[in-house]
Amino acid sequence: MRMKIQLIALTVLLAATALPASSRAQDASQGIKVEVTGFRNNNGLLRCSLWSGPAGFPRDDSHIWKHASGPVKNSSAECVFSGNFPAGDYAVTLFHDEDSSGKFKSNMIGYPLEGYGFSNNVVPQFSAPTFDQCKFHYDGTGWKQIPVKMIYR
Repeated sequence: MRMKIQLIALTVLLAATALPASSRAQDASQGIKVEVTGFRNNNGLLRCSLWSGPAGFPRDDSHIWKHASGPVKNSSAECVFSGNFPAGDYAVTLFHDEDSSGKFKSNMIGYPLEGYGFSNNVVPQFSAPTFDQCKFHYDGTGWKQIPVKMIYR
């Protein structure tokens, strides 16, 4: 159990280490919108990472395609990845940055102190999820909405 918690915490931490400012563009007419519910409070920000393939997923943040963030309001938040995206398979990793530090918090043994989630609402059991478990298809037109429920341990 301890190894499982440490693995999850490491996965989310690595995916979040290179989070720049939001990639939200207000004038784009297409993209991927991640709609997250189940926050335990309205503090901080939702931080999301978009992956365009299985390379490095979910540990090697050098393979993250885009980052986005959004404020938490009424126990929900969204990340918007807008622009001209090619059709293909994508996956999302995310976490609730309750203190707006830009870093995923865990305790000394790796137990997550902030919420996290994956596209397709994958709930890790004994290891980090794979890209295939989390992937969804975007056809390259319009908006693709991805619902995710936050996980707290």
